[in-house]
Amino acid sequence: MFCSAPEHVSAMETISRGGWPFARELSTPSEYDRRPIRVNDRALRSSRGGSLMSTGPGIPPSGPSSRRSFSSGISEARMSSVLRPRVEHALAQATRHVLAAQRDDGSWLAVPAPRVTETALCTLALGHSPLSADGGAAARGRAWLAVSGTPQDHHPVAHAMETALLSLALGTSAPVDMSHPSFTDRALSARARLLQAVALHTGRVTIGGPGPDVLRGNLSAAVSDPGRLKRWTRVELWAAQTLVEASFGNHTGALRTARLIADQQAPEGDFFGNPVTTALAALALQAAAPGTAAARRCRAYLRKRQLPDGTWRFSTSDVWDTALTVRTFRGDAAFDRHGLPAAVAFLVAAQNADGGWPYRSGLESDNDTTASVLVALTGADGTSRATAVRAGLRHLAGQQTADGLWRTWQSAGDPPVDDVIAHVVVALDSHPGRHEVPLTAARGWLNDRFREQGRWHGGWYRGLPYATAEVLPALGTVVRAGGHPAARALAGARHPDGGWPAEAGGPSTPATTGLALTALDRGGVLDAAHWAAGLDYLLANQRADGTWPGVPLMYGPRPLLTQYPTHTHAFAAGGLFAGRRRLQAFGSPACACPCEGR
Repeated sequence: MFCSAPEHVSAMETISRGGWPFARELSTPSEYDRRPIRVNDRALRSSRGGSLMSTGPGIPPSGPSSRRSFSSGISEARMSSVLRPRVEHALAQATRHVLAAQRDDGSWLAVPAPRVTETALCTLALGHSPLSADGGAAARGRAWLAVSGTPQDHHPVAHAMETALLSLALGTSAPVDMSHPSFTDRALSARARLLQAVALHTGRVTIGGPGPDVLRGNLSAAVSDPGRLKRWTRVELWAAQTLVEASFGNHTGALRTARLIADQQAPEGDFFGNPVTTALAALALQAAAPGTAAARRCRAYLRKRQLPDGTWRFSTSDVWDTALTVRTFRGDAAFDRHGLPAAVAFLVAAQNADGGWPYRSGLESDNDTTASVLVALTGADGTSRATAVRAGLRHLAGQQTADGLWRTWQSAGDPPVDDVIAHVVVALDSHPGRHEVPLTAARGWLNDRFREQGRWHGGWYRGLPYATAEVLPALGTVVRAGGHPAARALAGARHPDGGWPAEAGGPSTPATTGLALTALDRGGVLDAAHWAAGLDYLLANQRADGTWPGVPLMYGPRPLLTQYPTHTHAFAAGGLFAGRRRLQAFGSPACACPCEGR
């Protein structure tokens, strides 16, 4: 089915006999989205601790000298003949890898890359235990943090949090700085409470933020009237109150909330498979009820989950990863034959009783994952699939708010975000005639967001390419000649190396480049120069095993970022699939074998 590829030759070297000029039209992202993410080669090369997706060497540096520029005078058909065999070969490699990585239950799951937050919190939790086994695990965590712990710097709260947690885990004397105004943002106020509670518990001086008495009052009010919260958020709130009450010497009050925490503990000792929540619970249980079975199980779980490199990693997301993989690779003959049936069966089985889907098996449903799964199940056969789709559509209909929009979570105060609204609209559009959910308000909201901001912002992945690629299919309008303005603006943000950054000023990466090509495809931008440059970038950065290196792009917990190899792979491969479609439109096949479309 796939063409064999010739020996690698840069398409820019082959095609640049007379180049295509292009203009840069950089978009204007929000203040903190502008900040580049540093490509941490140490993190990219570190052990994956069982990850099913390779990480390999880091991303080559971006810049004017890293690739040749284009020249004009070559036809689109000629470009297709040069690039298409290489794209087919690269897709064969990417598909082969994703099929090899599929788990026995039909899902995909990858351990995310390490970062300071989880390892610092787990180190801190075990470091407060008198047991030698806990102390040994904490020492291994400190060793990794001392060498590889680099705080994220794309957002001031993320940087402040990881800087503080790194200092707390390593036992340095630096104060915890909470003076940045972003800590007062409603969406981030819970992070501020948690960080200050941990600082108070460890006796660390804080700069900024409310005083201890005000913090205590705020936590008491939040616990008394929490509204509807995610289960893990509720445990984190109780943990913060436990730590603060213990710091004030109120052992009765601390024990009371510690018992609430223990009631939510899984038999294995964790809390919802989330290492952040589990570490905070461990700190609270150690402070209020150190000799209890719940405290012992919690510490034992943390020891068990530490990886050989000394790190702990953020939650895995098997349902989200599987839906994303299906959405990317469905339509490829090899994937449809060997991977799709088991993946569909897994997604159907992962559905919750309320009709929605969680990002990770066993958790509560969220609207983003539910929408993503419904898109992934489009066109799948079988009675069970049809039943699951009906229940999923009913769930989304019931989650629509009075203003015609959707939140991500079923929790109080969770605001609507661009990518989630778009995913829900696309999911409902994917199953016409099977629901009567009105979408006019949601489409209007997305269009208004673009008019007001000049772009879209993703709530769950950082960067202009993701937001543009995910929102465009939801607009339900015919793309004008020359492409949608959002896609045209994104095209203008291409780097001289052929790739795209998450935001202006950042490095090109395979994931953001793949997303940018997907957005250009969906937004009707047909300029061959962008396509040749972007495809050449993806081809040059693909590794021998069919994967690509990645950087943190997914928010979790916001504003921190996480890098999942499964997501990097899907986004980069999605750009190649978009390129395959574009090259087929540009010209005839470059080989005699029947290359299949997508």
